[in-house]
Amino acid sequence: MSRMPKLSVDVMVAGCDENETRIVRAAFNSRTGCLRASKPYSRIALDGDDDEAEYRASANYVWRMLCFDYAGFHPHNCMPVTADWDLGAVYYTREGQGDYASRDERRDAEKSARVALDALVKRVESTLPVTLQRGVMQWGRALGMIG
Repeated sequence: MSRMPKLSVDVMVAGCDENETRIVRAAFNSRTGCLRASKPYSRIALDGDDDEAEYRASANYVWRMLCFDYAGFHPHNCMPVTADWDLGAVYYTREGQGDYASRDERRDAEKSARVALDALVKRVESTLPVTLQRGVMQWGRALGMIG
């Protein structure tokens, strides 16, 4: 398997607040500076600290999206259709605990979280040249968007 890319995390998180920085940094191996080869949190406890569960789910989501864009090789070069599974689990658990008045309210809260995380991913990606985004470049060529 190819080596995970080493990216300038400090540059990527320069405009982020403390929570956003924590989420983005979780996607990287602190020892090597490379993107992690697997998601930062393989297990998310959904029966205790809701804030910690949401942080871990968010970190997994951001990691998956960054891997798709920057790793550009199997198994990371396929579309990240499972990126929000951890995030969804947190919101389903909250719905089961009665935190939302309806399923629609839960869906709106989950969608709002995804939109915020997508904006975070795009913001940190914008700090580096698009040519480093191997996954984006490969899919752009495959779809005829890049010559």
